[in-house]
Amino acid sequence: MAPISLCDGSSSSSSSSSTSTPTVPESFLPLLEQIKQAVQQEESPERTAKSHFQLLGLVDQLRLAIESPTETLLRLIYQPPQNAALRTVMDMNLFPLLMEHRPAGLSATALAEKTGAERALIVRLMRVMASLGLCSTPTAEHYAANEKTAALVQPIGRDGVPCIYDLTLPTLSTLPTYFATHAYTTPKEYAHAPMKWAVGASQFEWLAQHKPRQQRFNSYMASRRAGKPEWFEIYPVTRLTDPGLPSLQEDPEAVLIVDVGGNQGHDLLAFQARFPDLPGRRVLQDLPKVVNWEVGMGVEAMGYSFLEEQVVKAARTYYFRAIFHDWPDATCHRILQNTVAAMDPAHSRVLIVDMVLPDTNVPLLQASLDIQMMSIGAGVERSERQWRELLGAAGLEVTGIWNTNPGMESVIEAVVRQ
Repeated sequence: MAPISLCDGSSSSSSSSSTSTPTVPESFLPLLEQIKQAVQQEESPERTAKSHFQLLGLVDQLRLAIESPTETLLRLIYQPPQNAALRTVMDMNLFPLLMEHRPAGLSATALAEKTGAERALIVRLMRVMASLGLCSTPTAEHYAANEKTAALVQPIGRDGVPCIYDLTLPTLSTLPTYFATHAYTTPKEYAHAPMKWAVGASQFEWLAQHKPRQQRFNSYMASRRAGKPEWFEIYPVTRLTDPGLPSLQEDPEAVLIVDVGGNQGHDLLAFQARFPDLPGRRVLQDLPKVVNWEVGMGVEAMGYSFLEEQVVKAARTYYFRAIFHDWPDATCHRILQNTVAAMDPAHSRVLIVDMVLPDTNVPLLQASLDIQMMSIGAGVERSERQWRELLGAAGLEVTGIWNTNPGMESVIEAVVRQ
């Protein structure tokens, strides 16, 4: 076989005339046809969040089909240096500089002059950034912003990268040792989660120790919702006001919805803005030191821990967003029992906004999030089967699951089992 140049990826001149056009293995053809159809839908008015998610999955399948086993393993083995390089570049504020100098970009020399960092270090770090597609390299050692760079100066990147890296890496790096010393069993208690074992503090304790950490975390979590449908755009709200249910207008004390553990009240405020005329009180609950006491818009703030008896009785809806994935089953069971005891079996319901994993072929991001939640707080990203088991054990029956994007949260509705 003729030698291949490692500099530009082209074959040597001595072999160019005898090299035939590469052929696609027949085993790839069905997958390529699926990708072709998915790309056509991606570029058409019929594009949906679901079809986009499916296209990403097909592209991942194609890469795995093309890669040799060794190539796949090497790609995985060398992910830690990529994450460390990205975290360092974020500290150096190189991406904002590229955004300020669009579209021309900046040379490594210019970046060194502006940051005081060593030019050679910038070149080595930015090689990784360019290979990850996080910036462009129009010429050697010259870098320009692209659409991925733009995301890195927004909260999703600016706060998300350092937040998750700093929050999880110290624990994840010791996770093999944790499991080896804990008989390879999943953590069953929040207080004894791998993070507590590794760094001496739970997730929320660690965040509370430094206000900037908490602010960065809150900003990142809010950014993940940007551009995504609200829960009431996925769930049919008419189920809360069905004519067959008792009227909320007849009782001034009747509660339409309780946002349990709702923090600043973003979800409840969005709901109130969309449905200001629906009858019934809106109540925001969280720990006294966390809850937004000045939430406004007719929403009532209440200090409350969901580990205690639910004090709002017979509400039409008890709403939980991104709560249960933070906790192991035993704690979730306690939260649900406190809720069930307060529900009116005739008309109350629980709404849970959380991931619902498929039972097979779980997307990598969702599977990775499950490992993260287990590590930082003994939490769980649950499959539909796990959700039904968890809710059933507390005396609830799942009456519906709604989702518009397989990569995002679903809305689960449950009522007291009769």
